[in-house]
Amino acid sequence: MKALVKRGLSLVEFLIALVVLGILLGVGFVSLRTYQQNLIIREAATQVYADLLNIRQQARRQSVNFTFQANEGESTYRVGHSSELASLSPKSLPAGVVFQRVPSGGTVTFTAPYGVVNAPNRTYTLRGPGNRELNVHIVGSTGKVVVRAP
Repeated sequence: MKALVKRGLSLVEFLIALVVLGILLGVGFVSLRTYQQNLIIREAATQVYADLLNIRQQARRQSVNFTFQANEGESTYRVGHSSELASLSPKSLPAGVVFQRVPSGGTVTFTAPYGVVNAPNRTYTLRGPGNRELNVHIVGSTGKVVVRAP
C-alpha cells in the first residue's frame, strides 16, 4: 500500500498563520508611527539648531548683529540681520511642530564681532506629534547650541 502524502495547509493552520501575521503587522505599524513622530520632532530641532549656528557664524564673519525670533504656540520663526528682522519672511517648522516654550521676549541676538549672545542660557522647547518634546539650548555667552530631550 502506498501512504497518502498530505500536501498544503489545513484551514486551521492557515488561520493561525493569518493571526500571527496580523499581530506582527499591528506591532510594526505602531513602531513605525512612533518612529515617524520622532523623526518629525528631530527634523524641527535640527532645523532650528542649524539656523542658530548659521547666524552665530554670520555675526562673526560679517560683523553684523543677527537675531532669532520665535513666538510661543507658533510654528514659524524669523532669523536674519537684526535691523531687517521685521521685514524678513518667516520660516516654517515641519508640519505638526510648534514652539511650546520660548525665552522671555522670544528673541536671541548674536552680536558682532564675536558672535556672543546678548542673553545667555536660553531654551526653546519644540513640541511635535504625539506630544514629543525637544529642547534647543543656547548655552553660555559664547552661544553654543545644543539639542536635548527635556
